[in-house]
Amino acid sequence: MPVFNFFHWTKEKGAHLESSGPIIPVTIAVPKAMQTFLASSGKDIPPPVRGMALIDTGAFATAVDTAVFERLGVTPIDKIDTSTPHGGGSSDVYPASITFPAINLTDLQMERVIGCKLQWPGEKDSDVLMLLGRDLLKHFLMVYNGVHSDVTLSL
Repeated sequence: MPVFNFFHWTKEKGAHLESSGPIIPVTIAVPKAMQTFLASSGKDIPPPVRGMALIDTGAFATAVDTAVFERLGVTPIDKIDTSTPHGGGSSDVYPASITFPAINLTDLQMERVIGCKLQWPGEKDSDVLMLLGRDLLKHFLMVYNGVHSDVTLSL
């Protein structure tokens, strides 16, 4: 069983799980069907986008910053009604290939990822690009240990 244990502690910041939230490295790529189409058409496949996913038990679905989809050239396939702390609205839905390298979960083909305005800068090469919602969390065991400032995530 792959296990990701992330200790949110640094010499400079001490225990900072409270400030950073539970995050895990993520790679977002164009879906396999699009990769196949691009390759058969002799076109370049855009390189994947790397960053961090914030584990969000309040999000019913996984969401990715729309700038990532624009960078990958992935267009929306649907719209969905969404509700956020800022109120209700409508959001685009995209397909994507998701990889969590820390737990060796690769090329997870997701047919419905919510597009949103999300990206915010993290520390070096660790922009938060994704909210890992309950649609994926239902497959994991997660332990949030605030006292020791760590998160354990396993399949």
